[in-house]
Parts: sequence; structure tokens; C-alpha cells
Amino acid sequence: MLRYIVTLMVIVVLVAVVWLVEINQGSITVNLTPTKTREITIASFFLLSLATGAGLVFLLYFMRDVRRFLRGLKVQREQKKRSKIQELYTKGLNALLANRGHEAITFFQRVLNLDPNHVDTLLRMGISQLRQKNVQEAIRLHLKAWNLDSDNQEVMFSLSADYEEAKRYDEAIKMYREILRKDPSNITTLIRLRDLYHRLNQWEELIETQARLLSNPLGIQELEVEHRKLIGFKYELGRSLLEAGDLERARKVFRSVIKLDKDFVPAYLGLGEVYLEEGKQKEAGQLWEKSYKLTASVLLLHRLEDLYLKQGEPGSAIEIYKQAVTWKPQDTILKFFLGKLYYRLEMIDEAFDILTTVDWGEREYPDVHKLLGNIYLRRGSLGLAASEFKKALRFRKQVIVPYFCSNCQHRTTDWAGRCPNCGKWNTFGVNLEKS
Repeated sequence: MLRYIVTLMVIVVLVAVVWLVEINQGSITVNLTPTKTREITIASFFLLSLATGAGLVFLLYFMRDVRRFLRGLKVQREQKKRSKIQELYTKGLNALLANRGHEAITFFQRVLNLDPNHVDTLLRMGISQLRQKNVQEAIRLHLKAWNLDSDNQEVMFSLSADYEEAKRYDEAIKMYREILRKDPSNITTLIRLRDLYHRLNQWEELIETQARLLSNPLGIQELEVEHRKLIGFKYELGRSLLEAGDLERARKVFRSVIKLDKDFVPAYLGLGEVYLEEGKQKEAGQLWEKSYKLTASVLLLHRLEDLYLKQGEPGSAIEIYKQAVTWKPQDTILKFFLGKLYYRLEMIDEAFDILTTVDWGEREYPDVHKLLGNIYLRRGSLGLAASEFKKALRFRKQVIVPYFCSNCQHRTTDWAGRCPNCGKWNTFGVNLEKS
């Protein structure tokens, strides 16, 4: 159909041209130069003009088609190049995920040979170099990627990890803060920044970051875990201030911890130490006695025992244990520590009376047997003393009053507000039973 229409149009044009030639007989003078002229028929002039116009139109369309053709060749080359880059990048990524670092680097380098500014490859190449412990090369690659795409959070996050590995902590913190400036609710970055502050013992910055983390929507269990961490971080700030001699701020911090968690025993102990540093032994004793009634933690009784004995008030130390036994008459642990205190004060008969009236049942308390052995020895009952020592020797050697973590069962003779094994706060207690 189109062919017929084109043929019809050509016939119409030819008829029109013939008709115009017929009605335009005669000639005109054309000035070729200022001094040279030429006679040409009107029909020839008309046909020449028509041919020139048609030629110009043809030339324009021809140039357009050439440009399209060249552009098409360029697009094909670019598509082929992109396809090759994608193929190499995919192979490198698969090698990286399979922990074949050297192979991944080879593929990524071939990508960069084709396109030195391929951001994703620069990112993965940097990660590969970091895994190979080539930290400076990882930093160089990630810095280049960041300069090419300054809003790429994955690149910024990887660069922060590079700085951490290189122990350039200030730069890592700066990069984490840059991410948070652009995305204040980035939980992953908040956690990484929090953990870095923790490693550096920068407690105030750590607390600020943890508070920002808690302002984000979290699950109920996750919220509880992170809230407990905030309490622990505040306690550590209080400890650092106490050690630095900033007693006023330490007091405020410990009190704020107690307001957040009235069962957080390390805060009571820390606040009592502040009073002791200020020479307020009476206030420290009153605080620990009151806090024991709130928490029933035997750790507070140990501190009170040491405090009163240091002050030359053994009667006060005995009285607090007696009161504790009165409040909890079935608590064999309290009776053991009261008996141990009697023994420590050379009150052998009193120690014997309370320890021998306890029904220890089938449980295995090596420290009880060792203490009873010493008491029998002091009383001259060598046979009974030997029997108790034999019972104690059946168990692994253990010193009196070992602290244990209720979370991970870690044992130690040195008390701390935080378990060094699992990292949990307020978990240390005492356990006399066999390990």
C-alpha cells in the first residue's frame, strides 16, 4: 500500500514539474560573479533550484543516519563493555563470598582495568584487600569509591571498618558520625560506633550513642538488653570518675544508675566507695545496710564486714549478719558467712555452734568442710578435723568465698561490677557448692 502511495506522489511531482516547465518558457540572466553572467532558462533555473534543495535535504538526512549509525556502534561497544564488566564483577563477588580472596582480587582488578571508576568493584576490592590484611590498600580503594559516590553508605561503612583495623580510631569515629549525619536512625552504624567507644573506654560518648540507639524502634527483648547495657555503661562512667578522683560527678552517676535499677548492686558499692573516699565511713555503712535490705545481696554484707572490722567494730559486723540470718533463717549461705566471721574473730565456739547446727544436706560445700576442719583442729578434735579435711580434699581446690557469674558460671576471687567472661553487669554472687 505504501509503495502505491509513493509512486502516486512521484507521478504527481513529475506532472507538476512538466507543467511548470511548460508555462515558464523564457530565460533569465544569472550573475555568477560581478563581471560574469550567464543566460539560463527559467525552467532550468527552477529544476536546478529544486535539485539543489533536494540534494541538501538528502545530505542532511544522510548525515543524520551516519550519526545514528556511529552512535549505535558506540552503544553496542558500551553494552558489550558493561556486559563484560558485569560478568567479571559477578565472578569476583562469588569468589569473595566463597572466601577465595586472591581469585576475587584478580577478577576485580580486571574490572578496574576496563573501568577504573566502577564504585561497586572498588568497594568489593577494598573488602578483599582488608581480608588479606592489606589495610592501607583497602583504605585507598574505599576512599576513591567515596570520592566518586559520597552518599554511598556501604562505602562509608567499609571505610570506617578499614580505619578501625588500622587503629585510626578518630577517623573511624568521624566517618561513623558522617553516616549518622545523613541517616540518624542507622542502627547498624550506631551499634558499631557504640562498640568502638566501648573499646576505647570513652564512656560519656558511649552513653550518648547508646541513648540514641534506644530512641529507635526496637523489639521488646532487644530494648531490654540495650537498656541493661545503658545502665552498665553509666556504672562504668561512675567507676572511671571515681578512679579519676572526680567524686562529685561519680556520686551523681551512681545515684542515676540506682534510679534506673534499684537492684543494681555495683552502683551501691560504688556510691559507698565515694563516701569512703570523702571520709564518710558512717554514710557508707548506712548506705550498704539499707541497700542490703533492698537487694539481699551478700556482696554488700562482705563490704560491711570489711568496713566494720577496719573501723574496729567487730560487733557491728556480727550484728549485720545476725540480722540477715533473722530475716532469712533458712539461708545456709548466710549462716556459713556468720560462722566464717566468728572464726575470723577467733570466736571458735560461736563459729562451731552455728556451723554444726546447719543441715547441709547432700550438697557438697568444700569451703564448709575446710572451715569446720580448722575449727575442729583449734578445738583439739584431730580425728574430726582430719575427717572434714578429707571431705574437702575430694573436691577441686577452691578458696573461700569464690565469686561466680550467674549468667555464664565464671568463677573468680576478684569481685567486679561486670563479669570479664560474658560482659554482663550485676551478675556476680557467691556459691559454696562444688565447681
